[in-house]
Amino acid sequence: MQALDIILIEDEDGDAGLIRYSLKFSGGEHQITWLKSLEALNRHLETLDAAADVILLDLNLPDSTGLETVSRCKSMARGTPIVVLTGHDDMDFSLKALEAGAQDYLIKNQLKAENLLRAIRYAMERHQLEYRLQQSEELMMAAIEGGNLGVWEWSLKDDSYYNSERLLENIGFYSDDPELPASASQWMERIHPDDQSAFHQALNEHFENQAKRYQCEFRLQHKKGHWVWQFASGHVVSWDSHGKPERMVGIQQDISERKAMEEQLRDLAMHDSLTGLLNRRSFMNAMNSEYGRVKRHKNYSASILMLDIDHFKKVNDTYGHAIGDELLKAFATTIADELRENDIFGRLGGEEFAILLPDTPAEGAMQVAEKVRASIEAMQVDTDGQALGITTSIGVDKLRAADNRPDGALARADTALYTAKQKGRNRVCQQADNVNENAVASE
Repeated sequence: MQALDIILIEDEDGDAGLIRYSLKFSGGEHQITWLKSLEALNRHLETLDAAADVILLDLNLPDSTGLETVSRCKSMARGTPIVVLTGHDDMDFSLKALEAGAQDYLIKNQLKAENLLRAIRYAMERHQLEYRLQQSEELMMAAIEGGNLGVWEWSLKDDSYYNSERLLENIGFYSDDPELPASASQWMERIHPDDQSAFHQALNEHFENQAKRYQCEFRLQHKKGHWVWQFASGHVVSWDSHGKPERMVGIQQDISERKAMEEQLRDLAMHDSLTGLLNRRSFMNAMNSEYGRVKRHKNYSASILMLDIDHFKKVNDTYGHAIGDELLKAFATTIADELRENDIFGRLGGEEFAILLPDTPAEGAMQVAEKVRASIEAMQVDTDGQALGITTSIGVDKLRAADNRPDGALARADTALYTAKQKGRNRVCQQADNVNENAVASE
């Protein structure tokens, strides 16, 4: 990883020392500026010629506490991504920190060097996407205000429709194109089926004076057949004697690039950047939904697998983090190939993974777990010409309607995983209802 300019805002000497130590031995000669308050940050920023790469921010400082700290830091250091350092292992609190303006968060008592670096990389990437998205939106608004957009006109009396050359170019047509749709109705037929309802609702709300202007985002079929995102805005300029719309004019813009960036941001927020699997937050959201299904339907079963790569730290220490990352990716890909389309696979952090098996009782989950264990045992990863193999330990449990929280099954599966490690690793263990362990072992 390239050397980074990092600002660390932490008033506890011990926590600051741990973070600085982790960064020092993570690779790269990082420039770390350690500050103990937001006031110190404000003074430091006045001396800088260029923005830092990232800010690591503790939320409990002498001059600011809680989520307000994120907002104040963001207003001071505009243009710099923020990673929050928190002692709260609380999903709601973490989400609020992201909503307040942080790009990512890390829980202090779970801090590891590799997790810290990945969070920094993720924060910088997400911040760049958000910046580009903001630029795109600002450019779009400037274009709308300046009128430098495609223009359309619709005569509702005879359904005739005019599009400017620029608008037609966006969707692959030209003014004397023999395939050019002749009426507004024909153009509307080219709107994506999933967007038809919202499109007509926006029109009707304007026609019925519920909205001052008609505005809508929708996908329109390009002449070559693919879909392009459009933003359209307009208003009725003449009404007939009965109060019905007669003529309407407006503007239209291709927003496909902005939509692609929004999709990238959504994907970053949901997935682990290394393996492409669901991240912990997204996995827990899926588990909440499945837990609700178990609570509602008496005869419905769902199970969970907790997985850990055996001796992964030794792999990292022996071969380095680059090889370790390749192993993590191979581990995820190999297991994904063994799962059903509706199974839910996530990386919870480090070498810890979890699989949610909908509509699967504990017995079936044990069979899946054993198949997964065997596939990992058979997996080989090439490391500079040398084949490297690994094994995995797996804990299994079922989601139970009697649980007060959806993560009860996760805790039991984690206990079963610990049992599998204690029994020698490379095996599957299940925590039974009576808290005794049953094991399927690979001898």
